[in-house]
Amino acid sequence: MRSELIDWSVIRNALIGLIASIGVGAGLVVGSVYFEQRMQQEYYRNNAQFQSISQRYLAMDEEKRLINEYSPEFQRLYERGVIGEERRLDWIEVLRDAGNSLKLPALSYTIESQKSYVPAYPINLSSYNLMHSTMRLNLTLLHEGDLFSLLETLNRRAPGSFTVTACRLNNNVPDDAGTADASRGNVNAECTLDWFTLRPAGGLDLEA
Repeated sequence: MRSELIDWSVIRNALIGLIASIGVGAGLVVGSVYFEQRMQQEYYRNNAQFQSISQRYLAMDEEKRLINEYSPEFQRLYERGVIGEERRLDWIEVLRDAGNSLKLPALSYTIESQKSYVPAYPINLSSYNLMHSTMRLNLTLLHEGDLFSLLETLNRRAPGSFTVTACRLNNNVPDDAGTADASRGNVNAECTLDWFTLRPAGGLDLEA
């Protein structure tokens, strides 16, 4: 068998060029993969930032919408005395004025300390506590209609919101008197009222 010598000097440059081409190609492939990964990471990071900013913007926009929608009603309830500190001195003033206007022969009251109120059914109060104060009235009326007039005046003029939880009326007219005397007390009434107030949780001061 005849062996032939290969003249490496002839193909050396071609081999060097081939190896260099393979190296450059491999570098380009690796570089393109690395560049693609970096671009994907950059895309995900920018997209996450965009989503975060978008969510904050939408939340701010929704908060602004809710404020614009409910602020007038909140202001009305605050001025009405339903939200904030209870205004029992105003209750007493309206109560006395109503008694004088109706010329009630007798009117007395007691107001218990304010307490937390737990309703019998679930209510979403958000960041507020529902408070209540119990008022007990002892009245001497000229007639039964005076009681309704008194309660209507309280409801219209006194700040806050109340409900009548109990009321008992007793007729003072003797059986042998025949008819009631419009100038004297003919009916005794004992009533219990619960006044309700919404206060911020944590005892924070509230300014409308």
